Amino acid sequence: MSGQNRKGAAFVMPRTTREWAAATGVWIAASSWAAAARRRYGAAWVTTPGGVWTPEEILQQTAPRATDTPSPLVRRMPVVAKTLAKDVRRYRVATSYHVSDVNDWCDVDLQFVWQHHDLFHRAGEELARRQGCPLVSFVHAPQVWEAKQWGVRRPGWGSALERYGERPQLLASDVVACVSDEVAREMRRIGVAGDRIVVCPTGVDPEKFGPHVSGLGVRERFGLGDNFTVGWAGSFRSFHGLDTLIEAFAQLLTEAPEARLLLVGAGAAREDLELLTRRLRVDRSTIFTGAVSHSEVPELVAAMDVAVVSAPRDAGFHYSPQKLREYMAAGTPVVAAKVPDICRFARDGREILLFDPGDGVGLAGQLATLHRDPALRAAIGHAGRTLVVAGATWDAQLDRLVTSEAFHSAVARSGKRVTSP
Repeated sequence: MSGQNRKGAAFVMPRTTREWAAATGVWIAASSWAAAARRRYGAAWVTTPGGVWTPEEILQQTAPRATDTPSPLVRRMPVVAKTLAKDVRRYRVATSYHVSDVNDWCDVDLQFVWQHHDLFHRAGEELARRQGCPLVSFVHAPQVWEAKQWGVRRPGWGSALERYGERPQLLASDVVACVSDEVAREMRRIGVAGDRIVVCPTGVDPEKFGPHVSGLGVRERFGLGDNFTVGWAGSFRSFHGLDTLIEAFAQLLTEAPEARLLLVGAGAAREDLELLTRRLRVDRSTIFTGAVSHSEVPELVAAMDVAVVSAPRDAGFHYSPQKLREYMAAGTPVVAAKVPDICRFARDGREILLFDPGDGVGLAGQLATLHRDPALRAAIGHAGRTLVVAGATWDAQLDRLVTSEAFHSAVARSGKRVTSP
């Protein structure tokens, strides 16, 4: 970070890439926000308990690697006990984590400090106060609340954890940037003032994803040929509703027996999904790529004729799907679940086709429609690309933040002279 009074921004992450090895989307977001800030201000750094990195360096550390196998003792522990142990570890890491010595930042003119929300995490607050600049907390979801949605129980300590392990750093933030209206609602419930909240959905880099990227190499590698290919990319977890996609694909094969299903990624649910493909007799038409680096994803998406964003029936949906913006930036037509963030972003029949969450018949029908109509595929793909380039890039999300009333008020309170956009 050498250089006299360089303008820039700091992006403070609560854990190392090893501790958050499965949370690739979190690191993509941090790296992308930092890259956008560097384009605007000239410099940006991503800090973790393991060191300070450039946007590119931190993303390189998220390359696929073997995960540690839990010990027999850990595997036998009750889930509640594992959760408590993780919470204790988070507390120890957070309370011992200091971004760096103040002297390391003395020649840097930080325009703001961006802190990824996590339990007990206040290292970014410390740096922002030293620098006299606004503190922005970026929230994918409040941790205790989200875990409860996933069925994680914290009997006897959950409410106290939210009150003392989450609420203080959120209330101390000058701006709270939320990925969706649903997360913003939860922030207000916790006590964050509405005039400090900004909704900043996920974004995309249209230079990485676009019609200029070829998927021919992927098609050759996996033997897809000219077959109609339905694709999905992400982590295999239950809340993504991939069982619905596989069931819909089985129905599509009755009309398009040559079709292929390309599932990109890895995760805990893979074994169950492979069993489902065998039970529905679609395993020979389904390709599991395994874990891939994010740098490989553009070519994989380019190889898809249609990409899907699924969701289970009757499940609360508070996310802003990064994969949606990436699919659309690639010019790949998208069929997506009819959930709040997606419905607010794109119009059914124009930039996207929608189906009810958990409705395999409805999803199969939309896939069949696109299979029959190449012109419609091209039109929706083009409209989707146009939409994201116009207002869903990472630079657009940074602009949304720094031009907001909440941010301007934070700058005024801090007395910081911040470079205008």
